[in-house]
This record gives sequence, structure tokens and C-alpha cells, in this order.
Amino acid sequence: MPRPAVLAPLLLAFASEVPAAGPPRHADGWFLIQLDRALTGESPDGAFPLRTGVPALDAAIRETPVRWIDFAFRVSLADASLRDRHAAAGLDRVYRFHVPRGTDVAAAVARFAAIPGVSFAEPDWVGEGGTLPNDPSFSSQWAYQQVSDNDVDGPEAWDVAVGGPQIVAVLDTGADSDHPDLAAKLLAGWDFANNDADPEDDHGHGTNVGSIASAVTNNGAGVAGACWNCRILPLKVLDATNSGLYSWWADAMIWATDHGARVLNLSAGGFSASSTLLNGVQYAWKAGVVHVSITHNDNCNCIRYPGRYAETIAVGGTDGQDRRAVPFCYNATSGSNYGAEIDVVAPGELILGAARGGGYSSWCGTSQAAPLVAGLVGVVRSMNPALGREEARHLLRASAEDLQGRPAEDVAGFDIYHGWGRVNMDRAVRAARSTISLRVEGKAATRVRLDAANPVAASYDFIRGDLASLTESDAGVTTGSVVCLENDSPDPDTAGREDTGTPAPGTGYFYLSRFTGAPGAGRYGGSSRNRDRTDPSAGDCPR
Repeated sequence: MPRPAVLAPLLLAFASEVPAAGPPRHADGWFLIQLDRALTGESPDGAFPLRTGVPALDAAIRETPVRWIDFAFRVSLADASLRDRHAAAGLDRVYRFHVPRGTDVAAAVARFAAIPGVSFAEPDWVGEGGTLPNDPSFSSQWAYQQVSDNDVDGPEAWDVAVGGPQIVAVLDTGADSDHPDLAAKLLAGWDFANNDADPEDDHGHGTNVGSIASAVTNNGAGVAGACWNCRILPLKVLDATNSGLYSWWADAMIWATDHGARVLNLSAGGFSASSTLLNGVQYAWKAGVVHVSITHNDNCNCIRYPGRYAETIAVGGTDGQDRRAVPFCYNATSGSNYGAEIDVVAPGELILGAARGGGYSSWCGTSQAAPLVAGLVGVVRSMNPALGREEARHLLRASAEDLQGRPAEDVAGFDIYHGWGRVNMDRAVRAARSTISLRVEGKAATRVRLDAANPVAASYDFIRGDLASLTESDAGVTTGSVVCLENDSPDPDTAGREDTGTPAPGTGYFYLSRFTGAPGAGRYGGSSRNRDRTDPSAGDCPR
């Protein structure tokens, strides 16, 4: 059916020109009605007669007055091969009733809704395309939004959640405590390089990194941060030359954990393994802290420590074309490191953020990719404070966008250059929000999943408690059997290995995580062997 030409001028007319945060808006010039019976007599231009043969409906049409009627779903209904499917769903009985602009749509809707034979009547509501912060430099923050869509879908994610007061520890060169985009966010931190309580930034790296994670956002000034309302715990572990000792780093990890940090970002790394550094990493990990680190910028298969440790979430960097960043802007031989330990990648080339001494500047490197991920973890942990550290890792992996980079590097599923893909904030927050309860032998379990309109994965399951089996399914996906893990084995080693045998009564703990790949989503699959011990007493395995 051809689209009536007369419709075009009306499509941008709304009932009230108010900001998105104001009252709901609707179309000015028509409203929507579904009838119990389909109309007949469609003209070649797609309009229907104004006389339906139903006296009450015809009277309302005359008195409103309705100017013409056409299909609401005119584009979809144009496919005649799907006519039966559309009719079964009642789509061919939903119409636009066009009225003069300025008509009281609410009153018209109320009148038509009361007529027998009208299934529903409602305004054609207006929605917005994502929450855009009013920070004036946001338009230069390509990582969150750009025309090519080689971005992390920040505005779409912020339409769901902008993050609460989770504490994100930023282990770096410190922070500019007077910067207008940071000052209100900073908690009392520590300077491990100079051993004092003044973690002031004397380099600039930390100020940029902290603002990427959580600048003061939607305040009409400067830039936006990934987590709008997260608090920053500034810990200076790098000196004025942007260098620091492992012992400082480990000490800061312990201090941050003891002072309430739920997310930790270290945009630094070294080539040497270290028991001292691992002590700090594992202390934070055992306490449930999500530790985000970097692969580093040497353009080699040589992910640096602590990003190489299994407890951290290792983040590589991409450019504005979604490719592994090589080189970065500051050095022709630089590039995002890669390797088997990488989890995900995020934008890291020319990332605008706060500058030491006020103002703003762009930096390049995996150092800029990691704090965006740390801020995203702050958002999802704000949505679900009980979210475990391994759940956060799997959430990032499953919601990442695969096959975005160079074809030779970014292959389907995991690859050493991009991990499980480039992070997508929108998919991650929608997965964190989409939780439903399942009934399993009278016990509570949780499935986290996306609906069909936003497929991160067909299923995303974390089950805890005294559950012998899980047999229910949703959207055609059966979760299968619960994995029963022991809780009497030593702590996981650096490769994340744990004992998966059947535990003795009283020592068991259930944990299942499984992802099934979906089109457009990361293809991470299998059952996790890294369980969270946030509640070791949650239940026993069946005998």
C-alpha cells in the first residue's frame, strides 16, 4: 500500500516542545486506535472511509473531527506475504486517526476509548533516543557516541541507568583536587609515592583517567564520565614521571579495599611478575572488588602485569574505526598490547578528559580505555550492589560487540586482539537490569538476560543456593543442570583454577554461569570455573 503523501508534513509535529526530562510528549495531529474489527475500503493513497458503519464510532469521528484514517503500521503491513501473521497479531486493526493540529488529543482518546468495539485508544507518544548529558564538550567524546556507531552506546545506556555512589578507586598519578569536573567527586585518598594524605596530581595522567571513569556529569560544564554519580577515591601510585613501584600499587589495592572501594582502576603495568603485586591483587579480589587494568601500549603479545593476572579485567584499546589502536597518537611504534589474558577492548585513542590545572585535553592509550570500563562496572554495580566480580567480568564479555575490528584480528568469539569484543554500555546495563526470578524446587534463583530487541546472549545465568537442578526455560533456552563446586579447596591460583569435585555435606556452594551467543553479541560460552564466594554459606550441594 502506498504511503499517503499528505502524512509527511505532520510527522514532526508534537504536542509540546519541552525538554526530554519534562512531561511526556505526543503527536499533535493524530492519535492511535485499535478496533475489534478491521476497517475496509482502503483507497489507493492508503486512507480509509470516515464512515465505519458503527454509529457511536462514526459520531465520534464527525464531532472530533477526524480528517482521515490510515494504518499505524503502514510500512510493515505493506508486505502482503506476511498478511496472515500480521492479522493474527491484530496489527491490521491499529490505525492513526488524524485530527486538526491543536485538537485536545487526551479528550479525544478518552471519548474513543469508551466506545464499544474499540480495543484501545491512546496518544502516539514521543520517546527520546538516549540520555544526552548537557556537558558542552560531550560532542567531542566520540567514544560514547558518533555517527559511525563505532562507540559504546553511552547515551542509550544512560537512558537506563547513570550510576549511583559506588566508590571507584583510581590508582594513578593522583587527581587535580580543584578541577571543576572532579572536585565534587573526590573522596579523601592517599599518596603512596610520597606517603602522605595529599594525592595531588603532578603529572596529569590521573586527572584524565579519573574524569573518564566519573567526571561530574550533566552539570553544563566540561565532559561526561561513564558513571555519572560514582565517587572517586584518588590514590597516587605513580610519581611525576608517571612511574611507580609495585609495592605502592599493592599497598594501594589493599588500602582501597579497606576503605570501601567496589571498583578499582589501575591504568599502569610492568613486565615482571611479582608475588608482592599479586598479594594486593588477590586481597582486593577476595573481598569482591572488581579490578580493571590495562593490556598496555607496546604493540606486542605481551600484556603487562597486573593485567596478566586472572583476577583482573584486562582492557585493550580501540580507535575511532573500532580497530585495535595501532599506533596510538603519541608514538609511531605504540599500539594496544594483546594476548590470551585480554578480556575486552574499549575506545582509547584521543579520549577527551579533564586536564591538570583546569581545562581539558585528549590522551591516547589503553590507560584511557580501562577507566571507561571501570565506570561502566560502577554503573552496573549501582544497579545491583550484590553483583559479583566474576559476574561483572562475564557481563562485560557477553555484552561486548564482536567482529568490529580488522578482519585478520577480530575473529568470531574470543581472539587475542579484542578478547570477547568492544564493550557496549547499553547492552551491559540492559542485561544487568533484565532479571527475573525462576522457581526451582521452591528455591530462588536468578537469570539475567536481555529481551529479543537487545540480544546480548540467549541466556546469562548465575544461580546460587540450595538447588539440586534447574529445569525451567525461558524464550526457548533451557539452563540445564546446576554446576556444583567445592568450597573446601584452596583459593584460586593465578589461572583461576578451582576444585570442581563433589563437596562434602555442609561445604558446598552452587554456582552456574553460562552464555549462549546471539547475533550481534559476544560469543562467550561455557560454565565458569571462577565462582564468587560472597556468601559461602548459601547452600550445600545435593548428596
